[in-house]
Amino acid sequence: MRYGYLFVISGPSAVGKTSIINEILKLDNSLKQVITCTTRPMRKTERQGIDYYFMSKKEFLTRERNGDFIEFSEVYGNYYGVMLSLIMDKVNNCENALLSVNWEGFAKVKKTIGQNVYGFFINPPSIQDLELRIRSRGTDSREIINHRLSMAMEDMSHSNIFDFCVENRDITTAANHILEQINIIKQTNEYH
Repeated sequence: MRYGYLFVISGPSAVGKTSIINEILKLDNSLKQVITCTTRPMRKTERQGIDYYFMSKKEFLTRERNGDFIEFSEVYGNYYGVMLSLIMDKVNNCENALLSVNWEGFAKVKKTIGQNVYGFFINPPSIQDLELRIRSRGTDSREIINHRLSMAMEDMSHSNIFDFCVENRDITTAANHILEQINIIKQTNEYH
């Protein structure tokens, strides 16, 4: 039986993961996104079931107790999680999917699913560039910005567990680089 591939995109906060995924999906509509769950408030530009499955903390914690999440974490006071069923629906239907999680989530997903899981870690050109991106959002206090930068350093220290590291100087260039690697993986494994 053939299965689809799961391509995991990870990296520190504000590195451009969502923008890169959106660009990849524009360039290759055969790839599907695994939508993750969160308890954080929906932003004005976001839509339920498109960007995230937004849910209350009560619903999230109930699902967590029921074992629905392959991976979950609390980030800046909000919960984020990936339901195993959403991944397996895509993989079992031979769909190739993109998933955005942190490095710990990637490690758990890779361990649980095993085959056909590849990780891409997105690095900023520099810490100064990342700090500028975080500040330009205009949504965080100085304390939160400093915490995000500290967490970014921690995230980047685990980039070695990923199959590929990609620097994000430009969204389109980074997306094209990832897509090239995805196509190589699909073509190489198609003949073995």
